[in-house]
Amino acid sequence: MDTTIWPVVDNTTEVQHNITSGNNLQTVTLGTPKTMPLTDYIGYTIGFTAASIGIIANAVVLVVLIRARREFGSNVNTLIINQTILDFLACCFIFISIIFYITDRLVYNGSRLQIVDNALCIFIDAGALPGVCMTGGKVGLVVITLERYFKIVHAIAHRKYYRDWMTKVGVALPWIGGICFVLIPSIGTTRIIRGTCMRLTIWPNKAMALVSTYVIVS
Repeated sequence: MDTTIWPVVDNTTEVQHNITSGNNLQTVTLGTPKTMPLTDYIGYTIGFTAASIGIIANAVVLVVLIRARREFGSNVNTLIINQTILDFLACCFIFISIIFYITDRLVYNGSRLQIVDNALCIFIDAGALPGVCMTGGKVGLVVITLERYFKIVHAIAHRKYYRDWMTKVGVALPWIGGICFVLIPSIGTTRIIRGTCMRLTIWPNKAMALVSTYVIVS
């Protein structure tokens, strides 16, 4: 049986208990504060601005790269396009997450279907989707760096042994890395507990939770 190993405190959720004269719990209402704290307002503004700029910038770069590939197609061009798509999607998912937070859509009070709440908790509230893209972006940078290294330092071997399927593997690796390192652990260990989305909280044992923490921090 899974046990809760990593406690998470979400201070954006307020629980109000209405008690009768007999000290019996009548209702439990989950909701967010009506007035947004100044720190949250500043954070959302910065995040919203950064995500918007990232979406526009990556969209422009993506259009330019696609047009350039039609005329000067190359393996590294394909890898950079893949990298740009990852960055573009990461900004889009962050933008969507901020919209959900601002509009108080990430409140788990039983008004929606449980499967919808679980999906919102894992993919939006816990940041699984932007996490996949950002982790994939890191792996993609490593792939591009290695490809350029062998292309420049070992040019003869690169021309002799490099094949098109290697480019396809280089495109797939960032997505596989993001899914394995972020999405799968998030789906397996993120739960809604007492109306709060607890990210990477439910682990079979303490050792797995400890290892996951080191991986995430690094």
